[in-house]
Amino acid sequence: MPTLKHTKTMNKLLPLVLILLSTNLFAQALDNNQLSASDKDFQQEVMRANHIPQLLQVAEGTLKKGELKRHQIVWQRLATLQPNNPQFQYELAKAHALMDEKTGSYNALVKLQNAGLSYEVDGVDSFKNIKGTKVYDYIVNGMADNAAHYGEGQVVATVDDSFSGMLFENMVYDKNKERFLLASIRSGEIYQIDQNNTFSPFISDANPEKGPWGAVDMVLSKDKKSIWVASASMPQYNGVSEQNLGSAMISHYRLDKGELIKRYQFDDIKSPQLITALHVGAEGGLYFLNVFNQTIYQLKPDSDQPEKVMQIPGLKAIKAITSNADESYLYVADFEKGLFVIDVASQKVGSMDPKGERFFTGISDLFYADGDLIGIQSGVSPARVMRFDLAQGLIIKMSFPIEASHKDFATLGNGTVIGDSVYYVANSQWSKMDMGGNLIEGESWQPVKIIRSPIDYRMQEHMENQKRMEEIKKKRGIK
Repeated sequence: MPTLKHTKTMNKLLPLVLILLSTNLFAQALDNNQLSASDKDFQQEVMRANHIPQLLQVAEGTLKKGELKRHQIVWQRLATLQPNNPQFQYELAKAHALMDEKTGSYNALVKLQNAGLSYEVDGVDSFKNIKGTKVYDYIVNGMADNAAHYGEGQVVATVDDSFSGMLFENMVYDKNKERFLLASIRSGEIYQIDQNNTFSPFISDANPEKGPWGAVDMVLSKDKKSIWVASASMPQYNGVSEQNLGSAMISHYRLDKGELIKRYQFDDIKSPQLITALHVGAEGGLYFLNVFNQTIYQLKPDSDQPEKVMQIPGLKAIKAITSNADESYLYVADFEKGLFVIDVASQKVGSMDPKGERFFTGISDLFYADGDLIGIQSGVSPARVMRFDLAQGLIIKMSFPIEASHKDFATLGNGTVIGDSVYYVANSQWSKMDMGGNLIEGESWQPVKIIRSPIDYRMQEHMENQKRMEEIKKKRGIK
């Protein structure tokens, strides 16, 4: 991850990078003038396309046919449509390199490197045309530095591999009894891990006919005396059937003994339903998302029916919701498009990276803490936990890592913030299954590990580095 040493190195290379950026704009304009008539027609058609899956198929097809210029055109379009997607930026770098366009490839890779990300470059055949320069060596070394472990996270609890196939994707921490509670998508049960690391069932009332079904999300109440659990019947749930597929509900339990308080099924919300992204606001109301209509709802205290907060059809992969201290803003993490803020009063939605300069995709869980956002970013390389420093609750002034490239990291699961620490699943087992919920051939279940990371790790150092960088930019007239 970026350190003071890396920042100093970047300062020396900053003029070079700026030259590369300006040269790249000229090179692209020149290339457009040199396109054949058929390639120009192809480019115009691609520039009108917005369907990501279709464009990905075209990109794959052009590469197989050796149509490298067209392959490059498609990736330029994809990177424009999703500038927040680091994988798209990486593939664009490859496409430039295949055309022996060093400037374009370097710029894309430096952008990834500056964001603290690490993608394989040296030894990748697609990049052989851009080797042999100081910039290439700088990029390779920088990617290696970013891949090194950063942080001081410690494993605080473990689930044996004989139970890890139960799919514990969500967890909370009961501070009163010093135990973790884990929700099983597979069985619908809630398990507990006490301070002695003893693992045992806590709530076992799943019912394939009436529900609840697989436990897909869980959150503590405001007073920390009860828990909300969202359940759904889905292929990964053991009791799934044609009759219950697409069913969902929310259950409310007392935290001390796991006794049911009430169940909520929302007939006014059209079926199918998949309720996720549970979040309890400062006033005690429960926010949640129905995935199938991309609508956020709120179940207010002492109410039986949820109120519609907002529908966001443009975001198809919302994974998490949180709110600021007075609930005037909601923050939404979309796995494919990044971070967004909702002004609840005006119903306006804004990107927290409007210029597409950062990579906020791949965030699977999100928390508001001490005026900042904490994000579990599982969908980038390396997987990491981030802190986003907010200004006026709307703008991300800077972002810095809390934990990255931990030796126990695989695909990160969800977590919870307690005090000055974030607790989270380090190695979700979700990717080991096929679409039917079965273990993929050649895969095996691994012990699930829960890690604790301090949310203020090297925070002061990052603030001082950011201030220093702003002063350098100001002196050089860089906005």
